[in-house]
Amino acid sequence: MKSRLLLLPLATALSLISALGSFAQPREPLTELDEAARFLAGLPPLPGSPLESLAARPAWQEHAKEMEKLWEYFRHFQLDPIRQWSAEFLEASSSSTDPVFYPFSGPDAIYPRSFFPYASIYLLASREEAGLPPSFASLLSANLDSELPRMRQSLQWLLQWSFSVTKETRRLTASSVLGGMLPLYSLLLVRDGCRLLSIERGPSGRGTCLLFQGPEGREQRLCYFSVNLEDGAISASGLPTYLRHLPGGPTLIKAASYLLHGSGFSELRRLILTRSTLVLQDDSGIPVRFFSSGWNLRFFGLYQGPIQIFREFDQPDLAALTVNAHPSPLPFGFGYRWKREEASLIVATRAPHPPPTFPRDQANPSRPQ
Repeated sequence: MKSRLLLLPLATALSLISALGSFAQPREPLTELDEAARFLAGLPPLPGSPLESLAARPAWQEHAKEMEKLWEYFRHFQLDPIRQWSAEFLEASSSSTDPVFYPFSGPDAIYPRSFFPYASIYLLASREEAGLPPSFASLLSANLDSELPRMRQSLQWLLQWSFSVTKETRRLTASSVLGGMLPLYSLLLVRDGCRLLSIERGPSGRGTCLLFQGPEGREQRLCYFSVNLEDGAISASGLPTYLRHLPGGPTLIKAASYLLHGSGFSELRRLILTRSTLVLQDDSGIPVRFFSSGWNLRFFGLYQGPIQIFREFDQPDLAALTVNAHPSPLPFGFGYRWKREEASLIVATRAPHPPPTFPRDQANPSRPQ
C-alpha cells in the first residue's frame, strides 16, 4: 500500500477544503483500508473477506470483546456527554466545518471529533511515528496474539482516562507491522461510525492524511504530522506553512505536559494564537496571561491546579478568574483530571473586530447637511 500513497502538496490545501464541502455519493463496498481498520476495531469482517479466518481466532474474539467494553465505557462517560455539551456551549463551533488543529495529539483522534464532529480537516501533530495504515497483508502476517493486546493497551489510557502516557504509547506502538499512529487513528475513526476511503502522503514523508466519510456522508480528512514541536524544529517541519494555507478554526489542547507554559514552545504558542478562532484547552495548554483583550474567556468546572507531577505550573490568576466566573460543572473528565467532578477547561474565543468608527459628519457622506 505504501507505494500507492498519493503526494499531497501544501499548495493544494485550499482546494481540498472546497472539495470537502460536498456530500459523497451513496456508499460503495468497503475499501481494504476500511475493512482492515474495522478488524482492528473489533468489528466483524464481511462474509468472504480475506480477514474472515483471522476473526475466528481466539485472539481476535477476545480483542473484539475487550474493544467493545472499552468503546462503550468511552461512549457513555465521554463521547455522548461531550457532544451534548459541545452543542450547547460551543454552539456554532461544534457544527462548523472549519479545520481543527490538535498539537501534542499522540494516539488521540477521537477527542477532536467529539468536540468538532463536522470539521473538514483534523490536523494532528506529535512526535510519535505515523507508521502505516492497516492492510490485509499486514494483518495476515502479524502475530495477532501479541499485536492486538498491544493495540488495546495503546488506547486504554485514552478511552478510560482521557489522556495517554507518551512513553507507554511509544513502547506499545513499536511494532514493525502495526506500529505508529495510523492504525490507532483508523481504529478510532471506524468505531465512531466513519468509513475510510483512502490515504494520501504529504511532503518529506509527513502530513499523512486519511480521507474518510463521516456518519452523515460528508468527506473529511485527518492529517497527521510526525514532528518535533519545539522552537526551531517546528519551523523546519512544514507544519506552520501547511497551517497558514488553511482557513482559521478551532485548536484543541489537552494533557500537553504544560510545554506551552515555557519558552521552548513559543513559536507553537504564537502560531496557535494567530490562526485560531477558538482555543479549547485544559490548564496544561496556553497560560491565561497570554490571552490578550482580543479574546473572550469562558470557564467550565472548578480549576484545582495541576496534578502533583506538574505542581510547579500552578496558575493563581486562572484560579481567581475561575472562582469569580462561578463556572458550570463539566459532565465529563478532561485531560489529566479524568474524574468529571475534578475536571475543568477553558474556552477562549477570538473577539470579533469592532466596526470602524467615524466622526459624525463622516459617518454618512451622502447625507444632506
